[in-house]
Amino acid sequence: MKKIFFILILISNISVSQEIVSINNVNDIANIKNENKGKVFAINFWASWCKPCVNEFPALVKLNKNYKDKNFNLIFISLDFKEEVETKLLPFLKSNDVDYISYYLDTNSPEEIMDYLDKKWDGGIPATFIFDKSGNLQNFILGERNYEFFEKEIKKLI
Repeated sequence: MKKIFFILILISNISVSQEIVSINNVNDIANIKNENKGKVFAINFWASWCKPCVNEFPALVKLNKNYKDKNFNLIFISLDFKEEVETKLLPFLKSNDVDYISYYLDTNSPEEIMDYLDKKWDGGIPATFIFDKSGNLQNFILGERNYEFFEKEIKKLI
């Protein structure tokens, strides 16, 4: 009986944890890139107020779930306002079963980050940057895409 009670207590304390970290400058992006070397990875800039971003979001979550065990990682960076992290961003991520670290942009110089990733990026979202295992940018995708499109791009590099 004690074992069952202990197991029930453990299960009741388990919850999906969502960590949201701020991105403040180019060094933060460089650190994310360095942490993912050896994997194919994608960085997706999005916002909960952006309809194309919200439409595309489930496809990216599915892609990450299907390919995370195949040396792929997806990094979400939200452009939602810092003040809305708890009220909008976190609930949106939880409702889409994102249970891994996500980021939000909290910088006074977004142009530096834009130029660092791709000088052709004008700041439009959704924007997805796909990198190879060496951390080199292989594709910059501006605008909403579907699962099949992203899967095709990732399979080229895995």
